[in-house]
Amino acid sequence: MTHTKWFDWRTAVGGATRRLASARVLVPLLVALGSSTAAAQETVTGTVTNANTGQPLPGVEVSIRGTTISSRTTAGGRYSITVPNLQDSLVFSLIGFRQNVVAIGGRTTVDVTMDRVAALEAVVSIGYGEQERRDLTGSVSSVDGDELTDVATPNVAQALQGKVAGVQVTSNSGEPGQGAIVRIRGVGTLNNASPLYVVDGMLLDDIDFLNPNDITAIDVLKDASATAIYGSRGANGVIIITTRSGATDSPTSFTLNAYTGSQSVANKIDLVNAQQYAQLANELAANTGGTPYFPDPNAVGPGVDWQDEIFQSAPMHNVQLSSSGGTDRIRYYFSGNLVQQNGIIEKSDYSRVTLRLNNDYDLTDRFRLGHNINFAYEDDERSPLGVVRVLYYADPTIAPRNAEGEFSDLNVRGSVGNPAAAIHYTRWDGTSGRLVGNLFADYDVTDAITFRSSFGLDYGREDTRDFVPTFFVSPTQRNTTSRLNVATNSINTWLWENTATYNYTAERHRITVLGGITANRQYLETLGCGRSNIAGESQELWYCNAGGAEGQTNVNTAEEWAMLSYLFRTNYTLMDRYLFTGSLRVDGSSRFGAENRYGYFPSLALGWNIDEEDWFEGMPAFTNLKLRGSWGQTGNDKIGPYPGIPIVTGNLNAVFGTSEQLTYGAAPVALANPNVKWERTTQTNIGADMAFLDGRVTVTTDWYRRETDGILVQVPIPDYVGVSSQPFVNAAEVRNSGLEGAITWSDFVGDARFEIGANGSTVDNEVLALGGGREEILGGGLGNEVSFTTRTIVGEPIGSFWGYRVEGVFQNAAEIASSPTRGGEQPGDLRYADLNGDGVITTADKTFIGSPIPDFVYGLNGSIEWRAFDFSAAFSGQMGNEIFNGKKAVRFGVDNFETSYLNRWTGEGTSDWEPRVTNAGHNYQASTRFIEDGSFFKLQSAQVGYRLSDAMAAQLRVDRARIYLSGTNLFTITDYSGYSPEVTATSVIANGIDLGIYPTVRTFTVGLDLGF
Repeated sequence: MTHTKWFDWRTAVGGATRRLASARVLVPLLVALGSSTAAAQETVTGTVTNANTGQPLPGVEVSIRGTTISSRTTAGGRYSITVPNLQDSLVFSLIGFRQNVVAIGGRTTVDVTMDRVAALEAVVSIGYGEQERRDLTGSVSSVDGDELTDVATPNVAQALQGKVAGVQVTSNSGEPGQGAIVRIRGVGTLNNASPLYVVDGMLLDDIDFLNPNDITAIDVLKDASATAIYGSRGANGVIIITTRSGATDSPTSFTLNAYTGSQSVANKIDLVNAQQYAQLANELAANTGGTPYFPDPNAVGPGVDWQDEIFQSAPMHNVQLSSSGGTDRIRYYFSGNLVQQNGIIEKSDYSRVTLRLNNDYDLTDRFRLGHNINFAYEDDERSPLGVVRVLYYADPTIAPRNAEGEFSDLNVRGSVGNPAAAIHYTRWDGTSGRLVGNLFADYDVTDAITFRSSFGLDYGREDTRDFVPTFFVSPTQRNTTSRLNVATNSINTWLWENTATYNYTAERHRITVLGGITANRQYLETLGCGRSNIAGESQELWYCNAGGAEGQTNVNTAEEWAMLSYLFRTNYTLMDRYLFTGSLRVDGSSRFGAENRYGYFPSLALGWNIDEEDWFEGMPAFTNLKLRGSWGQTGNDKIGPYPGIPIVTGNLNAVFGTSEQLTYGAAPVALANPNVKWERTTQTNIGADMAFLDGRVTVTTDWYRRETDGILVQVPIPDYVGVSSQPFVNAAEVRNSGLEGAITWSDFVGDARFEIGANGSTVDNEVLALGGGREEILGGGLGNEVSFTTRTIVGEPIGSFWGYRVEGVFQNAAEIASSPTRGGEQPGDLRYADLNGDGVITTADKTFIGSPIPDFVYGLNGSIEWRAFDFSAAFSGQMGNEIFNGKKAVRFGVDNFETSYLNRWTGEGTSDWEPRVTNAGHNYQASTRFIEDGSFFKLQSAQVGYRLSDAMAAQLRVDRARIYLSGTNLFTITDYSGYSPEVTATSVIANGIDLGIYPTVRTFTVGLDLGF
């Protein structure tokens, strides 16, 4: 950057990382700040065995309660641990077994047994409460927070990829600070299809601010039985995130996690070299009636690889310090995180500071207070918009700078400027702060009734400055007048929820009844300005009053919406066998008119724990078996705040009359439909949860059918009405259906403990109705003569690709004369299919040529611990979707070529797929020429770690220490020719079109975990 940042990240984080290399220096400093590392006093030994089989259990983690001091059992189940006090308690933990807490009681030998946990006994968050999985009737998948930290990314959603059946996470950009797009069980609306996020009870639209290290668990609610409690906001699924907290009667402990690494482009596009470019450019000139550009293509020299010129290796650093503990009345957790991620393209760096404070206090035996507070501050730079696309087209025969050291003119033959110059003259900087948290109070009215009141706040502000100085590279790449754009965006959301919960437990019955009322309000405001002729280039002058008055622009807009809701849910369990869940949520939204303001969203679900039946004992293959089924309705209101109110805009000025005086005016720009109402999603789900081999293998399967009707779409109206925006109506209907499943096997061989998991899901997406006078919705324009590449109609998936089907390449004039044509084709041009058989090629011959929605999404995960070593790996992939290679389909000049052009038609019989070299026109229509398979399989992350022995940790004056090496995006197997097959968009009707995405990065890191 050209200015001093508020914090020198490279120095601070880099220095911290160097200090980690000498723990003898760093740790005593942290100890001096408040840690309490005690000297070893006593050694406790013992054996841990399986309570069911009597066999020793290797790999059990043995820790002192409330500290980070820990050890592990050997192959024979033996352990040894040094304790500061023989009155402490030991905690024995092993995946698949119930945690055992044992008081030492002055002993030096403590033998324990551990019971295997029933697969259905885990506790999950279900929205406004928790429930044992064995009592669960809905489709809920869970991810442990520790699984997220294997991926070197500051973004939680990216770390979730491939870990949950039915959840598609697409990270379509390697640009630092960018999030991921999440789809749960497909796309069920033509509007915003993102899920609802619930972080410690606060309802949010994104979690980009969240630090993965602060997360304890993630629970994904997928069917209507699980999501209906969130009513109008649960149609796209719900992701509940629980952050870390302290424990009762635990002394203060500290954890330090840090890693540093390097990023590089994971995959380059195959582009031709300088000699090949010169040859193709000459052919282009010959095919279009021009003169050759290069007298001797072989004399152009080695040329330049623009990808090597622009892409760079970039460092990445992350440091986190957290502390937790508690007394019998207070529990606390605090963390501070610093992350700095440079971009592989200059001036695309990202930095973030995150602070979290989670406390809860027992004021009396019945009254508790608490808070969860998260603050994040980001500093962001961005490279020029579309620079990746520019370097893709850049002329490889011209170097970035000429002999005089000045930027070269790349517009000699091509349509793009010099990407190196574009980056050099870019001045874009953004900072943002976000505070998300809630304050809650719990009061036990009786032993069975608890009242809870929670007030949450989400406040964010983003400030951006975009400055373009005066410069000259070429007549087409220059800026004669400096320009500054300044913008401030703020968002203020509050959520007040009041609930009462009744719990009743008897020998044969368990009942939980929840009732509540919630209120939610959001206000957004934008304030901005634009000025020209800025007094100088220094950032100190990046303010609107430093520019001229002529040509100035000013903008100030705002919008708000509010919601009032009532909720009810009851859970009933009979004899631990028969399960019932019923819920109802009523939402009233300001987005809709008075007649349709309230929506009612019910759900019903049944479950049967077959393993509780007496006759189940005769089925030894099963440890647990549960069947469940659910039906329910949810809604979606993720559209603008005023679909039912006409919008009038001022500053629409015009000159009238002979005096030619400027007249100030206003006019409606959007018509309203006061009858719009909620989108409604009806979902049916049938599932089964199973466990085998004494609980070592667990299986979950689900079949679902989800239909959304009353989808809000804009209907066409005549142009003479004089408005720029079409009104919304409830018209469309979409169905998603499919199967999903997950299997996990956790076991041990000798003293090695392993866990292997796999998950997968299918989705069949179909538009059932559009209505409202619409027969189709077109999207995906390329910015050239191709005005759309996708078409949404009844009977097809949303946003399906639409174009001509290529049948080959015309080899000679006789073949053209005897075939249907568009007109003007020459030998070497594409031959399109005449689908309607009328003898000519017209737009009536276009057809569906692919879908960006995958048929199958899957993930594979595995981990193993052997003695002091551990290893984990995560794979993800998808199949059955297509990508439209839009960057190849758009050409305006003699731009660079992909190597596929080397297989072009150069004469009869040379090619029957890649046409002769041309620009635009016939060969660049939306067609199967640009459709590529988007399937992929990638190694998302791999990590190998080594845990230092207790003796080595003691020498470093810490309780535990672990070092590790990790890699992210290590390889991707795909047939797609672009930077990454993960191509998506927030718009569901213009998805899967690659116009030049920021490349995915491959990352290698080395890290250190300390506990003291």
